[in-house]
Amino acid sequence: MTAVLTIRRDGSKLPILFVIKGQAGAVIESNEFQTYPPEHHYAMQNKTLMDGDVWEQYLWNVLAERIERPSLLVLDNSESHVSETSMATAELLGYTVCSLLPNATSHCQPLDVSIMAPFKRHLRDMWIAEYAVEGDINDIDWFSPSAKVKRITIIKRANRFVSSRAIDCN
Repeated sequence: MTAVLTIRRDGSKLPILFVIKGQAGAVIESNEFQTYPPEHHYAMQNKTLMDGDVWEQYLWNVLAERIERPSLLVLDNSESHVSETSMATAELLGYTVCSLLPNATSHCQPLDVSIMAPFKRHLRDMWIAEYAVEGDINDIDWFSPSAKVKRITIIKRANRFVSSRAIDCN
């Protein structure tokens, strides 16, 4: 699972985009997505990497709805973020895109170092450590929750790992 975190200059958090590994249109997407918390967004991919289609979806479904005036969008140099199509979409929505130089995110982007790394570590640790999850009645071995229950549990807890104090931009 990949989680895309976005914050505004004032420190407010935007909905998280979770990219979940699986077959598009298959069981997870058709049956599970509707049980996930509605305040976030979800995409299904064969790999949990961000691609152009998922980034476009995030631009339109999350960022477009929250732009109030011309804004700067600071991104790493992932191909999905800086492709001609993505740049054109961002400009159409009112964003000026500033892509960071390769390997510069840890130096130029405090979000990457102070928030993303701990967030990823917490999600990974939580996935590994999650043994018994309350409400997993369909699992035969109650010490080992199903992947479905683990995904939902982690998604519900994810937003708590990024505190407002950690993203204070002032």
